[in-house]
Amino acid sequence: RLYAYSKWFNENGGVNFIIHPECEFLKKEFPKNKYFVVFQSHLERIINDCRYLIEIKKQIKNPDLYYSYGIPIYYPFGKINWFHLSNIAPFKTKNMGLSFFDKYIRLKLLKWKIKKNYKNSDIVSAESQNSLNIIKNKNIKKFFLSLNGSDDEINYLQNKFNNKKEDTAVIIGTQRYKALKDSYHIFKFLKKKNIFLKLILVGNKKNIPEYFINDDNVILKGNIKHNEVIELLKKTKYYISTTKMENSFNAASEGIIFADESYISDIEPHRELLENETYKILSIPNLSNKVLNVKKINIEGKNLKLWNDIILEMIEKTKI
Repeated sequence: RLYAYSKWFNENGGVNFIIHPECEFLKKEFPKNKYFVVFQSHLERIINDCRYLIEIKKQIKNPDLYYSYGIPIYYPFGKINWFHLSNIAPFKTKNMGLSFFDKYIRLKLLKWKIKKNYKNSDIVSAESQNSLNIIKNKNIKKFFLSLNGSDDEINYLQNKFNNKKEDTAVIIGTQRYKALKDSYHIFKFLKKKNIFLKLILVGNKKNIPEYFINDDNVILKGNIKHNEVIELLKKTKYYISTTKMENSFNAASEGIIFADESYISDIEPHRELLENETYKILSIPNLSNKVLNVKKINIEGKNLKLWNDIILEMIEKTKI
């Protein structure tokens, strides 16, 4: 989202961005924007979050719009103040396999901060209707559904690319809520039909269970760039995602568009992605929950949007 917004606004006169040092490369790529690079320690995030706004306010005065991506708005900073929920995890911790620290301390504190400061937001957005339903609160003045853009997927569908597929299945993400054990069962189910099938697992290697590491049919990629993920998906036969929660459907949208066939968890954001599309609901051996089976040949991308349209919708919403 940051990259897409940087690109669009750079092409349309430029605006101010507050970014983490890891995103400093944007300054050279999009010179018409002005970037304020800030860093806060974990302690600062707890006891003095957003202190950097004091100095930035002196330089930009009172902006027309203050758009905060995932960071609570502690006081009105602009003429219009917009909070975008970037992560649904603080509101959905039950049965997600989270660590004790995440479930009872970090995410609980973040949820409290977000809810406490809704009153300072003129607009609150999230990346799925499901997320908006979860965070409903009487202190929220305006709700807005703001999807993530799917430019790569839409371009792929429109140009009818047909990449040569390899005997692989791909899983993206190794966080606990991704339910890797369920994904592994699906891979084993698919391998019975294709003995040559290999599994490619993308994500932090520290979180990977032993049965993946000890399986010669599993290739561990670690963390790789997004464009490399896309190329992997374009060459794979199967995409597997048994995630228990998501704020958006974008990971799944990439999978179902680029892979020949996908097996994704039956959660609300995935249902939103597949609304009015063709898919099956399947029971897989050793899985307690059913999965959604999608074949690329049947998908039209009816619920996908371009970043350009999403940004224009956001701008239009600020006028209402």
